[in-house]
Amino acid sequence: MKEKIIGKITTAVLVIVIMCNAFMMVRIWLTMRADSFYREKKAEYVLPDGFTPQKIKIAWDESLSPPSGWVVRYAGRGCIYCKLDFEWERLATRLEQLNYRTILLLPNDADKFDEDGIIPWNAQQMAYVSMDWVKQFRFSGTPTVVIFNDSGRVLWHGKGMLSEADYISAEKAVVKNAKI
Repeated sequence: MKEKIIGKITTAVLVIVIMCNAFMMVRIWLTMRADSFYREKKAEYVLPDGFTPQKIKIAWDESLSPPSGWVVRYAGRGCIYCKLDFEWERLATRLEQLNYRTILLLPNDADKFDEDGIIPWNAQQMAYVSMDWVKQFRFSGTPTVVIFNDSGRVLWHGKGMLSEADYISAEKAVVKNAKI
């Protein structure tokens, strides 16, 4: 009799544990789906309104051919890691070939790059941008690179100096999206 009671209690405990696990897995799955849905909805990217280091409002030239997307690189002239980021030069060249436009987001106006030090050469330097925009993409350390498609979806994000593996994964993400 005692063994039957212990058996029933054990069975009941196991059923409860299994139900709790199933409940938690469904909850996690729904949370992941909701996060994915939220990211997709929030992906409407708007170019940041901002100003050059000379405090001139940035005017986006809509007469240019539509780009494949946009690259925002958070970097500054005084950042040693930005100077040593040789994979950025390689990636910037590839992005330019694939018709991506580049914005150099500066930590402050004193970090402005000299005209001959801008990579790629046609990148727009921007020193003053809405903090809400900056926080949305976690620009907290230099260098940081975020690549967007033409409709604003983040294709690739990287913090710190780029490695060859970063270059390969970023290139893979942008090539299938490119409009050349």
